[in-house]
Amino acid sequence: MSENHQQSGGQGRPIAVLGASGQVGSAVVSALLARGVPVRRVLRSAATPTTDNDVLVTDWSETSLTQAFDGCEGAFLMVPLIEEADALGLASHIAADNAGLGRVVRLSVLRQLAKDGLALGRLHRALDDDLHARNLDTASLCPDSFMQNLLPLASTIAAGRLPNATGAGRMAFVDVADIAACATALLCGDTPCSGHHDLTGPQALSMPDVAALCTGLLGQPVVATEQGVDALREQYLGYGMPSFLVNMLCEVTQWTRDGNQQSPTDAIKTLTGSPARTLADWLEANRAAFTPAMKS
Repeated sequence: MSENHQQSGGQGRPIAVLGASGQVGSAVVSALLARGVPVRRVLRSAATPTTDNDVLVTDWSETSLTQAFDGCEGAFLMVPLIEEADALGLASHIAADNAGLGRVVRLSVLRQLAKDGLALGRLHRALDDDLHARNLDTASLCPDSFMQNLLPLASTIAAGRLPNATGAGRMAFVDVADIAACATALLCGDTPCSGHHDLTGPQALSMPDVAALCTGLLGQPVVATEQGVDALREQYLGYGMPSFLVNMLCEVTQWTRDGNQQSPTDAIKTLTGSPARTLADWLEANRAAFTPAMKS
């Protein structure tokens, strides 16, 4: 912990949050506010509803981000998966340095993706290396697949099918709320803001395992149906996703399908003092989203 930055347990200087309207960023905002920590949401889209504490930074330049971070205690950083992600990430790091932030937490990806040479991993490793080389108290959170990624499939699951592009490959699904809890613990000084932390749920599960959990939840069969990576690629392209992103995501899917995986870790418990949430518990808490609509 930097000697000029004390533990943030209540009202004080705000924490800046990039990607504050997204899945992880919004969870970090909620977790910080629950601790009584003021938040400055840093937004890129004018279409996103704002409050008096928000800052709109459409260009994400070093100058505008430095201004957005001015007066903040720390920041939660992330990059959107767009072609200029590396440049945006570097701009946010320079701005954090310029603003003299105390603690900076960065959302990264599983470190094994970089070790195995995947494009998504290489992108994040370069940004992690740059941030950790700066004169800041920094930590990187490196999560496995989000439990919340199942929500867009809720109606399909309710109809008894779970598309499976990863075959027998396993993922240690992690709750976004646990990621946010880890970020909050680091940003508030509960634990030293340092290191790279692979965040996982307590079990490595295949999609057939997930289908079995959904079967138990719904009381009716849910079957993991083979999709294949090529079919997934065509689906993504059909959504209008850019080809560079489709290639990146399909590479990770194939990596998982080939049997590569992150073993479950205790990082969430180490950082927060509470064990990682199980997928079964998360599904139960979100039962309504997966329950078939009643027929009239």
